[in-house]
Amino acid sequence: MPLVQPHTLPLTAIDFHKPLSGARMKGFPLLHLLNAMDQARGPGLADAWRATLPEALRANTDRRAVTSVAWIPIEYYFHGVGWLARELYGEGVRHAMRVGHQTAAADIGAFFRFVLAMASPSTVLSLSGRFWKSYFDQSTLTVTSSSAGQCVAEVRDWPLRDEVSLHEMAGSLVAWMEASRAKDVRMTRFELLGPGHFVLGCSWT
Repeated sequence: MPLVQPHTLPLTAIDFHKPLSGARMKGFPLLHLLNAMDQARGPGLADAWRATLPEALRANTDRRAVTSVAWIPIEYYFHGVGWLARELYGEGVRHAMRVGHQTAAADIGAFFRFVLAMASPSTVLSLSGRFWKSYFDQSTLTVTSSSAGQCVAEVRDWPLRDEVSLHEMAGSLVAWMEASRAKDVRMTRFELLGPGHFVLGCSWT
């Protein structure tokens, strides 16, 4: 599903030659992303991505410098997602949704899969909202409506103004909902309502 922008807000790619947003996220999604790069084409792919970064940032994104619980600049991960999506699938930010889905699926361990398999997608999203601050130090995720077979959630105060992060999060959230007891999870709404404010709607059987 394409991103809908009623107000056509300006969105730009992450640029490390400009000041960063100051927002941070935990390191484990970046570790999962580096693993995805290894699985796709071997360890050289992660090195190729890091070679595109300013030299001062390359050591910070090395696997040996990243721990799962450390806070890192949010731009590191989402820049890597955009780069990997282009490398594997070609141009088009929508491919970031596939990468987000893949990395989120890797993030869901056996214990979580067992627990989530007994929950509905709306419950999974509600739980994701509670643990949101475990991933990001800025922004919130809230389920705004829920009924049998569908729900709507919104993210507010998202610090980035790019399309890659929006598509990645859509793919990630769908992956978490697919781990629930529902089947055939589908996006029904993907809309950017204002700066840092977007809505995701899903249905399922």
